[in-house]
Amino acid sequence: MTDCQNPPDSYYQNERRDLIPYIPRQGTKLLEIGCGEGLFALMLKRECGYTEAWGMEFNEKVAKVASTRLDRVIVGDVAKTLDELPDGYFDLVVMNDVIEHLVWPEDILKRLRAKLSPNANIFCSIPNIRQYRILWNLIQHQDFEYTDQGTLDRTHLRFFTRRTILSMLERAGYETISIVGCCGTTKSWKFKILNALTLWRGSDMQHSHFYVLAKPIK
Repeated sequence: MTDCQNPPDSYYQNERRDLIPYIPRQGTKLLEIGCGEGLFALMLKRECGYTEAWGMEFNEKVAKVASTRLDRVIVGDVAKTLDELPDGYFDLVVMNDVIEHLVWPEDILKRLRAKLSPNANIFCSIPNIRQYRILWNLIQHQDFEYTDQGTLDRTHLRFFTRRTILSMLERAGYETISIVGCCGTTKSWKFKILNALTLWRGSDMQHSHFYVLAKPIK
């Protein structure tokens, strides 16, 4: 995240237990970029077999809290501090709702590859700009106003669809293992209209986020 962004304190305190089923149980060392107060990385360490948990966090106050929970926390803009990480070290790197805050996310993903162990994975939770509520407001109401939270969070610098997530990972040198849309299905008439307009190719519009597991291409 950049220094112009100032999310509310609750942003850093989310445990995100809903993501546990999507996290691989392999390896021992994990890194969470944008770790907040460290609750999610600590949960993975306790419940998923990881023995060492690192964090990276821009907010110095929040990082200080995380440092009481994790083995090491690096403070600062990830673009400037990524080189402080050891090479070939991490078995899992997690980025929950982080990619969209980065100025050059593809560059960060490319540089991150050097920090991964031979069989490492990365996991990302990324908002979906093609979600039907956003498209409906844009098409019907000409409305694309930023908000305090959600997909149009005013701190977001980048926007993604399922296709652009996959292409970004490919360009950065990753093979996608799985990509899952969260928030299930909807019976909304707005979605049904938009889906019909795309000749029933709009199933991805149901999801507010995509959960992506990927590995470096060798």
